[in-house]
Amino acid sequence: MKPKKVSRKMNAVNRKYMLIGLVLLAPSVIIYFLFMAYPLGRTLYLSFTGWGGFGPAKVTGFSNYSKILKDKTFIMALKNTILFAVGSAVFSVLIGILLAWLNLFLRRFSGQVSRTLLFMPSVIAPTITGLLFLFIFTEDVGLINGFLRSIGLGRFATAWLTNPSTVKNAILVQQTWRQFGLVMVLCYAGLQGVPTELIECARIDGATDGKILWKILLPLIKPQIELATMFTTLGGLKIYDSVVSLTGGGPARQTVVLPMWIIENAFTYSKFGYASAMCIYFIVVVLIFTLILRRIFKGETYEY
Repeated sequence: MKPKKVSRKMNAVNRKYMLIGLVLLAPSVIIYFLFMAYPLGRTLYLSFTGWGGFGPAKVTGFSNYSKILKDKTFIMALKNTILFAVGSAVFSVLIGILLAWLNLFLRRFSGQVSRTLLFMPSVIAPTITGLLFLFIFTEDVGLINGFLRSIGLGRFATAWLTNPSTVKNAILVQQTWRQFGLVMVLCYAGLQGVPTELIECARIDGATDGKILWKILLPLIKPQIELATMFTTLGGLKIYDSVVSLTGGGPARQTVVLPMWIIENAFTYSKFGYASAMCIYFIVVVLIFTLILRRIFKGETYEY
C-alpha cells in the first residue's frame, strides 16, 4: 500500500508543479499570440486582399504577389536590402574579429576603455547614427570634404549622399560602424574562453600570432562568429531608420530599402494589402538568409 500512496503523492506534486508552470507560462503565450502570431496571420490574410485601410477587405487572390514581381521599386529595394545586409555583415564581422584579437594584447584598464568606446556605436539609435553620418558626408560642411580640402585633396571632395556612385558605400560605412562593436564584444568573450596553454604551446612550436589566430583562435570561437554573423545580417536586412535620416531613399530612389517601401505603400498610399504581400516576401527572404547562414556554419566542431 505504501508504494501506491507514494505514487499518488508524486502524481499530485507533478500536477501541482505542472499547473504552476502553465500559470507562469500563460502570460508569455498570450503576449506571443497577441503581438506575434495574430499580426502575422492577419498580414498573411491581408496579402490576399486589396484592403485600403477602410471598409471590408475584398479577397483578390494572388494579384498582389504577381504585381510585386513587376514592381521595379520593389526589385531595387530588395537588391539594396541584400547589398546592405551582406556587405555590412561581412565588413562588421571582419573588423570585429580583428579588434577583438587586438584587444587581447591590451592591458586590463586600457582594454576596458577600448572595448567600451568601440561598443558605443552599437547602442546608439539608428536615427541618431544617420544624423551623425549626415554631418560627416554633407557636401558643403561635411567632415570628410572639409578634411580633404584642408590637406589639398579638394578635387576628391564630392556630394557623397547625392552621388549615385558613392551613396550606397556611405550607407554601408555607417551600417558597419553601428555593428562591428557588437561583433567585437561577442568574439572577445569567445577568445577569453580559449585556454592560454594552447597559445603558449603554439608559440613554443614556432607559430606566429597570425597563424595562431587563423589556425587556433578562429575555429574555437566559431559559435560566436556564427552568432555575430546572424545578428549583423538580420540587422542589415531590417535597416530603415538610418537610411531614412541619411538619404530618405534618394537620390532617385537609389537607396530605397524594403522596410521603407513597405511602410510607404501602407501608410502613404493606403495599399495595406499590397504592403502585406511585400511583408510576406520579406519574411521569406529573412528565412532564406537564416537557412543559408545555418548551412554555412554547419560542419566540424572543436573542443578544448
